[in-house]
Amino acid sequence: MKVLVAVLIALYGMGSWIAINGIWAELPLLVSTLPEKWNLPTYLVIIIQAANIGPIIFTTLRHLRPSTVSLKYGSYGILIIGFVACVLLSIFWAHTTPLRSKESSSSFLALSFMLALVDCSTSVIFLPYMAKYPPSYMIVFYMGEGLSGVVPSLLGLAQGAGGDTCYGKGSGAQPRFSVNIYFVILSILMVISFASFHLLNVLQVSQEERYDAIRSKSTTPDNEEEDEKEEQEVIARIDWKNIRVLEIFSRSSHRSLSPPQREELSRVRRTLFILYVVTVVVCGLGNGVIPAIQSYACLPYGPVTYHLAVELGLLANPIMCFAAFYIPTLAPLALALMCWVAAGIAAVLIWTASLSPEPWLLDATAGPVLIVMLCVVWTGLISYIKVCVASVLRGYGENALIWCGVATQLGSCVGAVIIFTINLTVKPFTAC
Repeated sequence: MKVLVAVLIALYGMGSWIAINGIWAELPLLVSTLPEKWNLPTYLVIIIQAANIGPIIFTTLRHLRPSTVSLKYGSYGILIIGFVACVLLSIFWAHTTPLRSKESSSSFLALSFMLALVDCSTSVIFLPYMAKYPPSYMIVFYMGEGLSGVVPSLLGLAQGAGGDTCYGKGSGAQPRFSVNIYFVILSILMVISFASFHLLNVLQVSQEERYDAIRSKSTTPDNEEEDEKEEQEVIARIDWKNIRVLEIFSRSSHRSLSPPQREELSRVRRTLFILYVVTVVVCGLGNGVIPAIQSYACLPYGPVTYHLAVELGLLANPIMCFAAFYIPTLAPLALALMCWVAAGIAAVLIWTASLSPEPWLLDATAGPVLIVMLCVVWTGLISYIKVCVASVLRGYGENALIWCGVATQLGSCVGAVIIFTINLTVKPFTAC
């Protein structure tokens, strides 16, 4: 692994979710300023999922015309759009317009949709692009994606909590720099990610680290006989990287296979099914449900508690990505078990949010500490699961990673629609 290439890939990965993570990190201040108040996270979640139209269109075009729809230029395009949206957000984030006799954060929500369009599309553009590099760089990419959480988190911690009060629990402090400056910094980070991606495409050292270059180096006249002998030994194996996921699950895919190959096909089907279900569940809770109700679970304990839960949770992301590099979990059943544990923690957070504005241990010191710990452990666990799932799917080629992106956005969309519908009809969550 080349250090320069690893750094560039990490900075490229940072651009994947830095815009939306940046908005989440700023929510403790935004909910106290914008007219939507505590309902702002719920609106954001549904807007982010509406942006899934982007990856749907790209995946469809990529499937129909793979030779003309380029991952390279797709990456360039969404990074440019992300930069423009961040600049506009730094100017118009506080602009409101009247809607049904109430003020609405129209500019903020519209620009958030643009940023969500960018970040959602990275799931089906950035991940497949990483199939060009060896598996070790996939972990580096996820570490970079973790930076998209840790950098806004550190900015948020440096900025300070601010925020309004709930039961007299307000911090009373003013932020150290404005929301405008915060979004300007995010736009600069988007430029850094764009520049890093461009260098990945033009630098010779990056080209040499790709699979195509590695294969060409390993094929020489001296070892042609060995390659031919090795080819005869593995002739009965299936090259899963060159088979589309839909073909693997097709009924006709096993007709021309030998009994050992059929057994291997069944194993691969089970593995892919488990991993995609885990992805849907984890992303449904992590990108849809929990972000929408986290304000109700944390804000009754005070804005500082909400601030720490959000920022430290984002910090847990790269730490667990780093842990996945040294202690990976690649067994599908083990990842499914971790998914159940994560679902249990999510259930506790949802139950806490339903008790708002008077959750458990409200007046005790242990209450804020426990809710922050739950949020941090939850974020770290789902981050670890997602990295391990992607590492396994990396072995099945670019198409498997594309469907990983589809499963990610499908789960996120379903989770968002469910929690938005419940919040709109049953209204189980109450602001103080």
